Amino acid sequence: MGKDIPMLKLHNGVQMPALGFGTFSSENVPGQMRAAVLAALETGRESSYKNEDEVGSALQQWLSQNPKVKREDIFITTKVWPHLMEPDDVEWSLNSSLERLGTDYVDAYLLHWPFSVEKTEDHQVKLGDDQKYILKPSLTSDLRPTWRAMEKLYRLGKARSIGVSNWTIPLLEKLLTYAEIPPAINQVEIHPYFPNTRLVNFCFGHGILPVAYSPLGSQGQVKENKRERVSDDPKLKAIAEQKGSTVAQVLIAWGVKRGYAVVPKSANEERIRSNFGLLDLSDEEFQAVNSVVEGRGVTRFVNPRDMFGYDVWAGEDC
Repeated sequence: MGKDIPMLKLHNGVQMPALGFGTFSSENVPGQMRAAVLAALETGRESSYKNEDEVGSALQQWLSQNPKVKREDIFITTKVWPHLMEPDDVEWSLNSSLERLGTDYVDAYLLHWPFSVEKTEDHQVKLGDDQKYILKPSLTSDLRPTWRAMEKLYRLGKARSIGVSNWTIPLLEKLLTYAEIPPAINQVEIHPYFPNTRLVNFCFGHGILPVAYSPLGSQGQVKENKRERVSDDPKLKAIAEQKGSTVAQVLIAWGVKRGYAVVPKSANEERIRSNFGLLDLSDEEFQAVNSVVEGRGVTRFVNPRDMFGYDVWAGEDC
């Protein structure tokens, strides 16, 4: 049995579980994500964005079968994509998400990327002749109207917290100069090969909770990436063997011990249940995980710049 999952307090007092379940980029097998969400709810009672029809179906089934569990016991996050960053589209996107999820509010609503692109008439991403996103330079350079729309949805109660994803320190600094309601969350890539310590510390210092995506070093999301897999690291495997656990459990425990929320993704029910078996790491084990990054430099695995035609981290060594 793992230890209880701690709760983390956002700057507005909303409580968020330190361990969640990510549903991004499922293999598109009908019903698979629905089953995975049911497994996550059974284990941790927390779910995260994307595949919203199946997430919503699983959520309603779970609540009907477990009448002692209320909607407020489950923390749901969803995001707005860059082609829906105009203020009216931000609201349209959340209303559409709420309809698919079968709920009248989400617990966190995030701007998925810090830039804006063109959309088609049917609210899809508009691609240029090069099959890349078409940037909206003016809105990208000043996302104030977008954030005002986020604040409106927060005040309406449709989102219990608002935040961002994939935002750098300079972008957060700019946002904080005009935000009437500051972001509660910044969801970014964090794992032992990319601890992202400077950004993590900046967020903590400004009342923003870091949330780790790809906490297991999910470099498989970037097909051309041939770097060493985090899960194959000999130090991490040795710690897992000593504890009688999986490497994934060690990675999750490391992130939780650092003080932020961790959102691993899986469509495999057995792995989901295993991931929710939260471990205790000793200080010595924690430092051993910290040490795996030594001599590696920057090892960011997730940067879809080739798809976007825009590089959020331009100039970084990644």
